[in-house]
Amino acid sequence: MTAPRPLATGAGLLERLMATVRPEFRTGEEFYPPPDSPVFFQGICRIPACTRAVSFSVKGLCTHHYGRWRRAGMPDLEAWILCEDPTTRWRDNPPGCSVARCGRASRGSRPLCARHTEAWQRAGSPDLDQWIATARCDPTRRDDRECLVDGCPWRTDSPSMTLCGRHYIRWRNNGHPNLTSTQMRDWFKVLELRRNPYIRLHDLSQQIRLEIQFGLQRRHDLGTRHTPPSIVSRAVSWIRPAELTSLLDWDEADWLTFHQARPRGLPQHVPRLHPGHPLRAGRLTDR
Repeated sequence: MTAPRPLATGAGLLERLMATVRPEFRTGEEFYPPPDSPVFFQGICRIPACTRAVSFSVKGLCTHHYGRWRRAGMPDLEAWILCEDPTTRWRDNPPGCSVARCGRASRGSRPLCARHTEAWQRAGSPDLDQWIATARCDPTRRDDRECLVDGCPWRTDSPSMTLCGRHYIRWRNNGHPNLTSTQMRDWFKVLELRRNPYIRLHDLSQQIRLEIQFGLQRRHDLGTRHTPPSIVSRAVSWIRPAELTSLLDWDEADWLTFHQARPRGLPQHVPRLHPGHPLRAGRLTDR
């Protein structure tokens, strides 16, 4: 493959991209498409309790539940959905502890928070319903605190914790980063956004990132072609090793030659900027 041969892109392309790409698309190294966009998604997962967006309509399930259905042996889909829905509801929106005035989320298979589970076990694990009926929680003497995650209704399991039991488990299962309270709130907001398919634009030059974001913005505004985030992510993974300054450095023949030389051979999708494309023609407009 020969070295990139820059094409005429016109003066100030970077500056014009910065002026044209709107803030909701110029989001740094990660782009989170709006879940209600028919361009990037095809609705919401068929599991009633699931709120994840569906990028590819495979059985009408999000990627997470499609994987769970396959791992379950691909049983009858309608029957599986009926069984999976309460599991999803319990995991994503656990009920509160059944002890009156507790205010903490339940943990595990029992309707008790972690502290009341320990108290029940210390009492010898008696009949659960009877124990719950007699258990008391005095809110005037409590030593816990509100979960720091915005909008969370649950309290922490101990005074030394800043997260409720539910958010503590999510933090632990996602690398348990060491963060300040402000950073933790922002981290959970990003974690929530990542429940839906998104596009990573790391290790790209500023101009190429803006060119891709311009393309995403244009697809969104035109609203005529389904653009799954997974396909865009695959294209980005092919653009990254090319180490170009701009997508306009190569024409379509160059891209085909480059990808034919890769170990995986010719991909189904390569960057195609036809002569009339706004980016190649220098017409950076929304239409």
